[in-house]
Amino acid sequence: MKLRGLRQARQRRGISIGQLAELTGLRRDTITHLEHGKEEPQSYVVHRLAVALEASVSDL
Repeated sequence: MKLRGLRQARQRRGISIGQLAELTGLRRDTITHLEHGKEEPQSYVVHRLAVALEASVSDL
């Protein structure tokens, strides 16, 4: 699963990669890799991101 909408959702909320890392407990480089499609996310990661960004999984 690619997270094509991750960056847009993050930017819409006005959250930096560092802030999103703090909110989710993920590493900054993990978020960067997910935004660029260099890493396949596990389902729990997608859920954490969706909750932090107040978005649905399908938005990401």
